[in-house]
Amino acid sequence: MGGLSFVQASAIIATISAVLAYLHKLLSPWVELPRLPEQWLAFRSGLAWTLFKDRVGFFEGVALDRKFGFAIMTSDPGRVFWNTLWGQTRNPHPEGRLLLYHYAGSGTLQDLELDDFPSGFTLRPLGLNFFRADGSTLTRLFVVNHGIDGGTVEVMDIDYENARATYVTTISDGGHTIRSPNSVAPVSYTSFYVTNDHYLIRRKHPVLSLTESVLGLPLGWVSFVDFTSKTEPIFTIAAGGIPYANGIIVTPTGKEVLVASSSTDFVRIYERETETNTLSGDYKKVYLTFHPHSLSFDESLEVDDPTVFDRHGKFLRGVIAAGSPDSGRLFCMARGPHGCVAPSVVAEIRRGYGPDLSPFPGSLFNLQSKYYARTLYADDGTNYPSSTTGDMDSKRGRLIVSGLYADGLLDITWDPKEKFS
Repeated sequence: MGGLSFVQASAIIATISAVLAYLHKLLSPWVELPRLPEQWLAFRSGLAWTLFKDRVGFFEGVALDRKFGFAIMTSDPGRVFWNTLWGQTRNPHPEGRLLLYHYAGSGTLQDLELDDFPSGFTLRPLGLNFFRADGSTLTRLFVVNHGIDGGTVEVMDIDYENARATYVTTISDGGHTIRSPNSVAPVSYTSFYVTNDHYLIRRKHPVLSLTESVLGLPLGWVSFVDFTSKTEPIFTIAAGGIPYANGIIVTPTGKEVLVASSSTDFVRIYERETETNTLSGDYKKVYLTFHPHSLSFDESLEVDDPTVFDRHGKFLRGVIAAGSPDSGRLFCMARGPHGCVAPSVVAEIRRGYGPDLSPFPGSLFNLQSKYYARTLYADDGTNYPSSTTGDMDSKRGRLIVSGLYADGLLDITWDPKEKFS
């Protein structure tokens, strides 16, 4: 017997979607998830501040440049009207913004001015990250963009002194290997990994896309792009079969690539071949109690510290995951961000086994996993909802958290001399 045709498969998924939608409407008033604390910090000396609440919001991506003390952030004030994954797609305006927060200096927030971008360029940013070679002063920023015509990765060079981003290039292959880009992890000035969260993208399959998320169908993947050649970029599939592939990082040693699977609550850990950029066919997992959205690495930690990396260059601690344990309330905020609140969790992934003092632990004990998560911040949504990214500078005692549908930016401070083990 042959496999199902696309039409047959679509009909089955559509039927399942309708049943799930009905059950969600019927049962959601009676389902109560474990309650999170109103606000919990892992740091005894810690303080959490929501900054710029009246000025900006709807942050998704945050990347800390610890050398210069800046946080680079994506903000999209029109997300509730143009959301290619969860919400509405009624109005692609107003456009998103790129911002600089001088967290280690003046504390000022300013927009990045976009220079030399093509006429008619529209910015609807999601994940971002930057690359700077050792000994270089050139900082190159990679930003996932969901414009009117589809998903791309925008490449630009950053001038901190003048708060300027100068256009380099736009990377796209017509929706083949970059179909639903979400997060990006550069490995050089001209190459990067990018996750694709869905195969059934919302603008083409509005109902089936939701079903792909709810059922955790393994249709997401990671692409690797090399645009060193002046003629044409090279696109390859680095890893596949990932349900809702979201956040991605390459560890500072380059030995591992981690990918968050938001719909199935785990993070995959792949081994990476540094010469070829290929990823291992098998992978390890860490199971979380929340839906991981974005990943980052505390690069204020030293690579040669034996408590951070083992002798093979594999990480022992320092990976930061952020997300929400309640997808229903997150979806509710996507439809109307001030009608409900989704809880927030930020946790550090470590190798081995250890305690988590939070009343809502970041992971549950699992004999099959060699990794666990320790909660850094937990919030029932009262103080700061819908966390998506947490990036840490432990040497300065700072944890910056973004909220997908939140007003303002969460800045957590503590005494860096405080030992967190």
